[in-house]
Amino acid sequence: MSANARSVTDRWLAAAPALPRLTDSAAVTAEKLLLLLHYGIDWSDRNWVTSRRDDYWDEILPSRVRTATYTSGVNLHQWWSAVARNLGSAPRNSAERSELAGLLTSNPKPVLQTMRDQAPALVLRTRIVAAAVREHRQEQS
Repeated sequence: MSANARSVTDRWLAAAPALPRLTDSAAVTAEKLLLLLHYGIDWSDRNWVTSRRDDYWDEILPSRVRTATYTSGVNLHQWWSAVARNLGSAPRNSAERSELAGLLTSNPKPVLQTMRDQAPALVLRTRIVAAAVREHRQEQS
């Protein structure tokens, strides 16, 4: 990625300019992982999450993210594998795959601790960004 290029998650975050940016590197990484997790979910009828949309933001996503921090030890690759498999999520394109691969090499302990301690707050931020991205896309069409 060139110095001027922005990552996929940076572009999503830019859709919510009023949302204060996180400054802690572990929180930034956790937020980006949650964005990639959310956007990678298969929302087709084949995925159990689809039938539980009403519980997704407040119960399913925060609990699955947090639970995976305990079952994955201290490894972001294991965390991603567990939570992505559980929610039916996978990167949708090469840009998302590349960004995810890079994020998974981050120092795992502080990122997992941040997700464990701040899952509801991080999910709230993900929800705000997702709504802003959706609104931006609707305006563009």
